[in-house]
Amino acid sequence: MASHTQPLAEPSLRSGFLTNIAKKHPVSLFFVLTYALGWGMITPRVLSWLGLLSFNVPVWWVTASFCAPCVAGLWMQWLTERNLKVCRLYESWKTLALGIAVGAFLVLICNTVIPALFADHAPIHTLSWNVFFSFASYRLYYSDLLVPIGEEIGWRGYALPRLQMRFGPVWASVLVGIMWAGFMLPALTMVQMWMSSFIVMYAVSLVALSIEMTFAMNLSGFSIIVAVIMNTLAAARTGYLSRSLIAQAQPRAHWEWVWSVSNLLVPALLVLATRGRLGAPRKSNS
Repeated sequence: MASHTQPLAEPSLRSGFLTNIAKKHPVSLFFVLTYALGWGMITPRVLSWLGLLSFNVPVWWVTASFCAPCVAGLWMQWLTERNLKVCRLYESWKTLALGIAVGAFLVLICNTVIPALFADHAPIHTLSWNVFFSFASYRLYYSDLLVPIGEEIGWRGYALPRLQMRFGPVWASVLVGIMWAGFMLPALTMVQMWMSSFIVMYAVSLVALSIEMTFAMNLSGFSIIVAVIMNTLAAARTGYLSRSLIAQAQPRAHWEWVWSVSNLLVPALLVLATRGRLGAPRKSNS
């Protein structure tokens, strides 16, 4: 008696509308989700400032909105890969140490000293060089670490590797820097009440920092630890180290613009020295 067996049908996964878009346009949808979540969380404060809402959100809620890139990155990773492996901690201890050392040098030394040299009169004699050896110049708060973790898991854990594979390290860094600055726009304009000129200067500094972070991350094997440390040090440097360094200095005319534009000098030198590779391997499938 002959038996006829039919092959078992393989279960098919029904992809939803959002999943299909995520697989076709992962980075674009990541940016949309990041902006929607981050801007949505801060909208009540903006509406309250405009007098259109009777209640306001607390400060911790505004701080939590900066974790939107992390949430969007994890969400996108789940939609496309059904896992939460959105970033790499480290490749090896040697590459991690190299990335941290280079990143700390760029943020604390280059990004502090070089703008000050251009923006102040007689900087060698008027800058307070001893601040580099003072512990008070490196004070950190808990939010200075929590916010970079929430940001970098998305910006450079999820988005940057994909953009780098498509556009190359330089343009990927610039795109992430611009999107990073745009994400901060409501907080800067409606919460911190920054003028438009300061926002433009801040955006330039973020693009410059983004290029430097890509270089250090590529050296480290794309460790997210390097990105978090550089982001944290950049926040602390601006708040304490840079201000202490120029406390007794004599600023030039329009020194804010000079300071901002001179931030691009080190990234430009990195691009030229690496011929646009910024430490990325020639062939990478990461």
